[in-house]
Amino acid sequence: MCQFKSGIVVSTSESEVEVLTSPFEDSHTNIREKCNIRENTFGLSRYSTPVELVPTKLDFEDRSCWTLVFDDKKPDWWTEGMTNQCIDRLLKAAKEDFDVIMSGKEHTGNLALMNLTSISSGFNPTVGGYLDLGGLTSIPDSFNPTVGGSLWLNGLTSIPDGFNPTVGGNLGLDSLTSIPSDFNPTVGGSLCLDSLTSIPKGFNPTVGGNLCLNSLTSIPDGFNPTVGGNLHLSGLTSIPDGFNPTVGWNLWLEGLTSIPDSVRQNVKGKVYLGQIPS
Repeated sequence: MCQFKSGIVVSTSESEVEVLTSPFEDSHTNIREKCNIRENTFGLSRYSTPVELVPTKLDFEDRSCWTLVFDDKKPDWWTEGMTNQCIDRLLKAAKEDFDVIMSGKEHTGNLALMNLTSISSGFNPTVGGYLDLGGLTSIPDSFNPTVGGSLWLNGLTSIPDGFNPTVGGNLGLDSLTSIPSDFNPTVGGSLCLDSLTSIPKGFNPTVGGNLCLNSLTSIPDGFNPTVGGNLHLSGLTSIPDGFNPTVGWNLWLEGLTSIPDSVRQNVKGKVYLGQIPS
């Protein structure tokens, strides 16, 4: 996975390099194509190498927050002076992208920031592709991005009140151990909450893909989510009266051996009880 901010470095002399980047583009393959740099060991390509300038914090004044990473091994023609040139030019390109993001304009591609350990309260990007923030352990109260692809926040164990992002793909929150009472996101793909052992009354998300809640042993009255894919509730030992979810594929209730017929009414696929589909 190519990370923010990516570029192709081309050696122009024994001590100088040119850093090729493209706005909102972190795919090395796409950058090569746009700049007509072939990926082989002949001619100019022999003296080019893919790199990434990876942040732990989006601080453009503190170079210690940024690490230069070679996507392949460091080439034998590389010098220490090239490192400084490369960091300077990638940092400038990253700042230009970030300024556009902070202005409210959409980042049309993917934004891979999985090494970030914190984000500022004003960071609320609109991202056309995926947004990977898997290294975060907390988010500010105002954080509610709009993401056309998937949003990965797998390092979070809790989320603040008011966090209800709009996500076109998957929403990765695998490590959450609790959710606030107003958490009801709209997720086009799957929502995995397998670390939750309880959910608040009123939790009824709309999920286009799968909804995974396998650590729950009980659910509150009124829990009737709309799920386009599978609904995984394998840890349940009982269900309340009125449980009647809308499920586009299968309903997994392996901890139960029987259910009322009404539960099946809005399940288009199979219902799995005690390991056996029924």
